[in-house]
Amino acid sequence: LCLAEGILYGLGCGLVFSPTSTAPARWFTTRRGLATGITVAGVGVGGLVIAPLTEFLVNHVGVPWSMRIAGFYILVLGSISCYFVRVPAQDKTRTLRSFDWGAFHDRRFVVHALMVFFVTAAYLVPYTYLPQFLVSKGMSSQTASVIIAVANVSSSVGRVATGFAADTIGVLNTLLLALVVSSIACFVIWPFATSTGVAVVMGILYGLPSGGYWSLAPLAAGKLFGLGKLASTTGIFYTVSSIGAWLGNPVAGALLDGPGRTSNYLSMGLYVGVLWAAAFAMALINRLSYSKALLKSV
Repeated sequence: LCLAEGILYGLGCGLVFSPTSTAPARWFTTRRGLATGITVAGVGVGGLVIAPLTEFLVNHVGVPWSMRIAGFYILVLGSISCYFVRVPAQDKTRTLRSFDWGAFHDRRFVVHALMVFFVTAAYLVPYTYLPQFLVSKGMSSQTASVIIAVANVSSSVGRVATGFAADTIGVLNTLLLALVVSSIACFVIWPFATSTGVAVVMGILYGLPSGGYWSLAPLAAGKLFGLGKLASTTGIFYTVSSIGAWLGNPVAGALLDGPGRTSNYLSMGLYVGVLWAAAFAMALINRLSYSKALLKSV
C-alpha cells in the first residue's frame, strides 16, 4: 500500500505541477517572472499551512482519517485550481509529433538538464536533515520546526522576489545569483548553525534563493529553448529532477551514517554545497553561451 501510494501520489503531482508552473510564462509577455513567482509561491505557503494542519489531524483523528481528509481537500482544491489552468490557443494543436527530439543533441539542453539534476539532488536535503542537525546541537524539536517554518516562508518570498528580479536583471543572471547564494549557505552557514540565531539565518538564506529556483526553472527553459517548446522541455527537466530528488537524500543519509560523522554533519553540508556549486557551474556555462556580456540583462 505504501508503494502504491508513493507511485500514484508522485504521478499525480508530476502531472499537475509541470503544466501549472509553466502556464504563466506562456501567457504573460511582461512581468512574466513575477507572474510565475506568485504562482509557485503557493508551494511554500502550502508547506507552512499543511504541516501543522496534518499534525493537528493526526493528534485528533489518527493517521488513517488524516490521510482521507488530506485526499479530500487535495481533490477539491486541486480540481478548482486545475479548472483555471488554460493553454494558449496556439498550443492546442500540439501533439507528440510536435516534440523536438533533436533537443537531446543540443549542448545547452544537456547542460541545463545537469543543472536541474544537481539542484534537485541538493534541494530537499537541508529540509530533511536540518531539524535533526539542530536537535543534535541541543535545540528542541519545536525550535527546529520553527526554523523549517522560517525556511518555508523565506522560500515563498524568494519565489516572488526572484521572479521580480528575473524581470529586472534577467532570468539567467538571477538564476546564477540564486544558485551561488544557496551554495554559500550550505558551505559557510550550515556548519556553524549551532545557535538559534545562526539557524534562523540559515533558514532565511537557504530558503530565499533555493525556493526562488522553482520560479526561475521554467523561465530559464523558456529563455534558452523558446516558449514554444516550454511544455515539452520542462516536462523532460522535471523528469530529470525526479531522479535527482530520488538520489539526493539517500546519499546524504549514507554520508551521515559514516564513521565519526554523526555529530557535526560536515560531510553532508559539504555534499549539498558541492551540488549547488556544480549547478552554478552548469548555469554559468549556459549563461556565457547565451551572451558573454556579463553586465547584459539576460
